[in-house]
Amino acid sequence: MPLDLSVVITAFNSAATLGDTIESLIKLDITESAREIIVVDNASLDNSSKIAEGYSQVTLISCPSNLGLARANNIGAGSASGNSILFLNPDTVILPGALRTLMDFQMNHPNAALLGPLMLNSGGTAHSTARTYPTLLDIILRRTPLGKLRGSQKHLQKHLNPVTADEPSIVDWLVGAALWLTPIGRERVGLMSEKYFLYFEDVQWCMRAKEARMDVWFVPEAVIRHENRRESAGGSIKALWLHLKSMVRFFSEYPCAMIGKCDTAYTKD
Repeated sequence: MPLDLSVVITAFNSAATLGDTIESLIKLDITESAREIIVVDNASLDNSSKIAEGYSQVTLISCPSNLGLARANNIGAGSASGNSILFLNPDTVILPGALRTLMDFQMNHPNAALLGPLMLNSGGTAHSTARTYPTLLDIILRRTPLGKLRGSQKHLQKHLNPVTADEPSIVDWLVGAALWLTPIGRERVGLMSEKYFLYFEDVQWCMRAKEARMDVWFVPEAVIRHENRRESAGGSIKALWLHLKSMVRFFSEYPCAMIGKCDTAYTKD
C-alpha cells in the first residue's frame, strides 16, 4: 500500500518540468508511492495547471494570484491527508527508493522535524543541499565578484558543503527544493513562515526547528534529481529584489546569523 505521505508541489510557470516531476512520482512502485500528489498553481501564465489536470492522480489547487512559495505550500499542506508531507519544487525528479528511505528514517528518528535528500543535477553530480546558516559575508561572496578572490571559494565551501554524503547528518538548514516534514515536526515547528514570499523561507523554517529543540537531517541515502530552475520569481531583477528583501527580514529575526554567531552543531547518524 502507499506511504502515509502527501506530496505538495507549488508551480509557477513550470510547464517545462512539472510533468517530469509528476511522472516520477506516479511511476513509483505502490509500496513506495505517496498517498496523494497536490499541485498548487500560483497563477501561472503558461499551461502548468493544464499539465497537472492531465493526471488523474493529481489534486490541483489554483491560486487567484502568485501568493509566494511559502503561502502556496501551506495551502497545499492544509489540504493534505498524509501524516507526513514532502514539499517539492516542480523541477525535481524522485528516484526509486528515495521516499521509502525518508519514511524509514523518520520512523527511526523521533526527534526529526525536517529531512532532506541528496540532490543530483541533470549530469548526475551532487550539488549543495545541506548548508550552514548563511552569514552576510556568505551572501556577498556568492552574489558578487568578490567570491572569485583567493580564499573566498574555501570559505564558501564551508558554507555550502559542511558535511559529506557518506552518512546522515544533523545540519543547520536544507535547500527547500525537497523538504520532508515529519508529523511531530508539523506539530512542534509548524509550516513555512508566510512572511517570506520567496527565498529564506527554508532557512527560517530550519532555524525554527532548532528553536523547538528538534533536528534537521540531511539523508543522502535518499536521492533525487534537481534541475535547479528558479522561475518562481518571474525574472532576474525581481528575483534579486525578493532575495534581498527576504535576507533583510531573516537577519532582522536572527541577527546572530548575520555574523555567524548562531550555534551550529553537526551530528552523524
